[in-house]
Amino acid sequence: MSTTLPDNTAKASRSFRRDSLILGMLTAALAGLVVHHTLTLPMPKNLVVAAPRQTRITSDVSMSFEKALLERFAREHGVNLTLVLTDTPEETLEMVEEGRAQIGLALGVAPQKVSARDATASKRQSKIAFGPEYDRQPIYAVDWAEGYAPPEVASGALDELLRVAASFSLSPRQAPAVPLDALHLLLPFLSEVRDAAPTRHEASYRFVWRTDVPRLDEAMRNFWAEVLSDDSLATLRERTQGFFPTDPDPFEMELLRRTLALNVPEHHKTIERAARKWRLDPFLLTAVIHQESRFDPSAVSATGVRGLMQMTNATLTELNVQNPDDATEVIFAGARYLNTLRKQFADMGYDAEDAMLLALAAFNVGQGHVQDAIDLLREDDGVLPSWLSVRQVLPLLAQTAVAQQTRYGLCRGAEAVEFVDKVRYFTFAIRGLVLASTKGDEFSGLRLALAD
Repeated sequence: MSTTLPDNTAKASRSFRRDSLILGMLTAALAGLVVHHTLTLPMPKNLVVAAPRQTRITSDVSMSFEKALLERFAREHGVNLTLVLTDTPEETLEMVEEGRAQIGLALGVAPQKVSARDATASKRQSKIAFGPEYDRQPIYAVDWAEGYAPPEVASGALDELLRVAASFSLSPRQAPAVPLDALHLLLPFLSEVRDAAPTRHEASYRFVWRTDVPRLDEAMRNFWAEVLSDDSLATLRERTQGFFPTDPDPFEMELLRRTLALNVPEHHKTIERAARKWRLDPFLLTAVIHQESRFDPSAVSATGVRGLMQMTNATLTELNVQNPDDATEVIFAGARYLNTLRKQFADMGYDAEDAMLLALAAFNVGQGHVQDAIDLLREDDGVLPSWLSVRQVLPLLAQTAVAQQTRYGLCRGAEAVEFVDKVRYFTFAIRGLVLASTKGDEFSGLRLALAD
C-alpha cells in the first residue's frame, strides 16, 4: 500500500502570513508606543551646544550675540547648556549629526549646501533641522603689511585670524578671508594687517538641532518663531554689534595702538581716579579722550571746542574748570560731566546701558538735542524710546523740517551717533589691549570665542 503525505503548503502559507501580520502589527504598535513615549518625554535638563570658534561666543557681554540667544533659550526652557567649541562649522555639524551635541551654531553653512557624503551621513542629516537665517556677514580679504610674511608658528590674534581664515580661504596664510564681524573683533590686535576689502562671498548664521531629542525640535521652532516676531533681534544686534564700523580701518586701529603706547601712560592714573570717583568704565573714559583729541591737550576744533575732552567754553565754565590746560582738571571735569548726563537719563527711567549711550551722545551734541530726539519719539503713553530708536532719529535733526518741531533746533545728529559708535568700538579695543598687555599675551585680551 502506498502512502501520500498531505499537501500542507497552502495551510503553512496562510499561517505564515497570519504570523507575519501579527508580528507586523505588534511591531507597529511597539514603534507607536516608542514614538509616543519619546514625544511625551520632557526635554533633557542638560544639552550640549557645539559652536565654531569664530562664532561670536565670548566672555565679553558686549560681544555675546549668540550667547545671549542661548541664555534666553535656556532660561525659557529651564535647561543647562554645555558649550563645546570646534575649529570649523563642518565639525560643528558633524557633532550634531552624530548626536554628540544636540544644538549647533552653524556659521557659513546653509541647508542647501549640506550634501550627503554617504548613505550614513544622509541618514544622520535627516535627524537635524536648520533654523532660520538670522544674520549674514560679508567675507573680507585681508592684505598683509608690505613685506610681512606670517610666521609658521603664529600666536595671539594672528593665530586666531589664520585659524578662522582656514574655514574661508584656500590659502589662509597668503590670502586670509574672514567674516566681517570676526575681523572687527580681531583688527585691534593685528598690527600686521595693512588693508581689508570685501569679497563677493558671505557667511550665514543659523542654529541647527537634533529632531529626535524629546521636545527639542518643538521648543526650538517655537523659540525662533518668538524671536523673529518680537523684534528682539534688532535690539540684541544693536547692543552687541551696533558700533561696528561699516568698513574696517587698519590705520584707525594703528592710531589707537599708538595713542595707548605713547600718550596714555602719563594720564592713566588720572583716568583711573576720575573713573572711580564718577563710577565710569576707565576704558570708556580713555576711549572718549582718544576720540575727542587723540590725547592732544592743545587740540582745538573748527567749532571752537578745545582740550583733551573737547568741551566748549560754556561747559568748562559750568563745570568750574579753572585751568583748561590742566589735563588732570579737565579729565576730572569731563568724567563728572559724563556722569551728570548719565544720571539725568537714568532719572528719566532709562536702564544703565541706554543711559550711558544717551549720555555719550549728549556729551557730543548737547543734552537738549538728545532730549529733542526722545521727545519726537515719545508716545502719549510715556514709554521711553530706546537708544536704538533715538540713534535713528538723531540724524534727522539736521533737516530743517524736523528741527522746526523741536525745542533746540538744528544739530549734526549723525555725528553724535558716529561718536557713540566710535567710543564703544574703541572701548572694546582698549579693554582687550590693556588686558593683553598686563598678561603678556595678546590673545588673552581678545577673548574671542571664549565662554564663561
